[in-house]
Amino acid sequence: MTIESKRRAVFTVLSDYLRGETLWEAMWRWQNQFADKSQYELNGFLSQCGDIPEISANRPQLYRQLISQLMANSNGLKPDPIEQMLQYRQQQEALGVFAADSADWSQAFSSVLEHLFGQLRSDTARQVKRFASEQAVRNGLPQNIAYAFTLWEQGGDPIAVQGAPLVQLKRLLNFVYIGLCEYLGPVDADRILSLSIRSAGADRRHNADPRLLLEK
Repeated sequence: MTIESKRRAVFTVLSDYLRGETLWEAMWRWQNQFADKSQYELNGFLSQCGDIPEISANRPQLYRQLISQLMANSNGLKPDPIEQMLQYRQQQEALGVFAADSADWSQAFSSVLEHLFGQLRSDTARQVKRFASEQAVRNGLPQNIAYAFTLWEQGGDPIAVQGAPLVQLKRLLNFVYIGLCEYLGPVDADRILSLSIRSAGADRRHNADPRLLLEK
């Protein structure tokens, strides 16, 4: 089976579960790491996408459907999505998403949170961290990401998210924002997050634009 046919098969299945940025992120993970591997590597691909709730919640079903499509005749597959994937990649590059490496994103994320939690009372900070951790676990983020706040609280060191993909950092920051809304209300949450993003943007320890950590 050609890479194009395999890509069509993966897209045919995933597009029934995912939309927008999440779909294209998953497709690029497959393209970059699994396109030239056998169909027996699909469990590895699904594990790589375990931070995506729609995939983690439907993993057995997705595996069966992917195997079925990869072994079936290609006539029933959706058209090759490569042009849409490239268009998405170009849009992300224009925004600067790929201009920084994972270390830059981790540093930008840590900088945002340092400024953010520095504005909160200690009890409120603990509540928001606990809320974000619970949401991260509930929504299937990797354990090292989901429990980063717990380790941060215990050790006092900067939050350990080195090497985490941008999409995971965006989701974790969104959980923090929801926690702020929960405990302080949306007006204060918006003000605190905006100030933290601006302050992190002035931080010269990284090359990433913290504004791109915001969910869209």
